[in-house]
Amino acid sequence: MKAIIQFLLFIAYTILIFFIKEYFLLGIVFIINIILMLLSKQRIVNVINAILKLMPFILFTTAINIAISGVNFGILIGIRLILVCNITYIFAKSFSIQKLQYTIEKLFKPLKIVNINSKEISVMVSIGVCFIPILQKEMQNIKYSLKAKGFDYRLKNILKKPNYILVPLTTSIIKRIGEIENSLLSKGYIL
Repeated sequence: MKAIIQFLLFIAYTILIFFIKEYFLLGIVFIINIILMLLSKQRIVNVINAILKLMPFILFTTAINIAISGVNFGILIGIRLILVCNITYIFAKSFSIQKLQYTIEKLFKPLKIVNINSKEISVMVSIGVCFIPILQKEMQNIKYSLKAKGFDYRLKNILKKPNYILVPLTTSIIKRIGEIENSLLSKGYIL
């Protein structure tokens, strides 16, 4: 029950951040995030590195919102995204995949009335979440192999020749999906 409450509070807190329109209240949310970070014993350097990795996306989104809706709204969106990325990192580090699977299975249990299996949904979400680090590792391997072959790994070159990345990545993903399918079949899951 504790995991379900934690998950629901995380979802509510994240949604609430996007409804805040005042900088003062966003400052209070920032302080709450710092307190949560300290309570969950996260290293500040790791949190900052995680946010810096997402900074191109945040800056791009902020720039688009500034161009469309004005400077004030764009800056608010940027601050909100930083806060959401921060709380998501804290949540991800303190919430295991097993807890997530259990929580989703329990939350979707009422859907059994309309003949939807909550266990299948929770397994799919768990596989999806576990697949993210695999994709990151594959992208890193592709990047290193392209650099070893003399490919200049810059954005303009990637945009000119996307097949250099997409073909090996797609091949690798299909191979991994086959491995996961065989693993699930051997464990008795019916696909």
